[in-house]
Amino acid sequence: MSDGPTHDGRTGVALFGATGYSGREAARLLQAHPFFRLAAAYGGREREGVALSSVHPSLRGLVDLPCRGLDTNGVPGTDGRIDSAVARLREEGVRHALLATPEETSIRLAGPLLGAGLKVVDLSGAFRLRPASAYPEWYGFEHRAPELLARAVYGLCEWERNAVAAASLVANPGCYPTSALLALLPLRRADLVDASAAVVINAISGASGAGRRLREDLLFCEVEGSIRPYGQPRHRHLAEIAASAGLLAEAEILFVPHLAPIDRGLLCTIALRLRSGVRAEDVAAAFTRAYAAAPFVRLLGEGTLPSTNEVRGSNACAIGWSCDEPHRRATLFAAIDNLVKGA
Repeated sequence: MSDGPTHDGRTGVALFGATGYSGREAARLLQAHPFFRLAAAYGGREREGVALSSVHPSLRGLVDLPCRGLDTNGVPGTDGRIDSAVARLREEGVRHALLATPEETSIRLAGPLLGAGLKVVDLSGAFRLRPASAYPEWYGFEHRAPELLARAVYGLCEWERNAVAAASLVANPGCYPTSALLALLPLRRADLVDASAAVVINAISGASGAGRRLREDLLFCEVEGSIRPYGQPRHRHLAEIAASAGLLAEAEILFVPHLAPIDRGLLCTIALRLRSGVRAEDVAAAFTRAYAAAPFVRLLGEGTLPSTNEVRGSNACAIGWSCDEPHRRATLFAAIDNLVKGA
């Protein structure tokens, strides 16, 4: 499939949900990207004609593109507003779409975009789980486009690079699953983890992980100076982590997310039991084999532990670990920026 005409040698991308925090980061990255450019920025219908840099002042002088307003409350296929937006993108030669939108909005948009031949990357949880029957339990709604779930590729690029490159629909992993899986998968795939013992995941995220919306529990005076757990007993990302790690959410993973008084960043700590006979050098070798060709994974080694500051504003995941051989225990640590690597 042709990628369509380009401007200054770069391929155009339509960004939906451009007025949120993830949308802001996506616009910034596209502006600086050598191969892609921001061709269209969509927000709610009240944003029609408003410069994106007015919504996000940090983009002034960088991305002054006017927003296109879009009402996504209709049903795909019958909503002329969505259909007309897609038709306009086709006429403009845009063949790629990035959805920084809530799950149900992404579901409404993905079908028409894919039907028009665009390649779609979705940053929400709309296409991360299979089957469709999992969505009422974990997300609280019936999935309105179950036929698209089979087309979606889980976009953890370090482990699914070839599949992602060939996909027409990519489900970007959640922020907590990104950090947890990048730390956990090398040991799981190398069969170093004792499957009879639970994996315990404690993770702390900045307040931007909840998105750019007005909620009392996310106000500055509620968040500042306090750390609190939330999403218990079954945060929606538990299902995503368990499925991708080949574990059972009900029996083998304890996942406790926390909200921290920082604007961005995520730190994940994973405690697990190693199989009998596994040594510290086996753990180190598993990480090295897994990420020898992964430019965005920084292996800090045993005993060097990551912080959120060292990955802020980057696409990197910094991983460190510690091993207690006599007791067959390992603790893994992963830090990401939840608005970049995590979104």
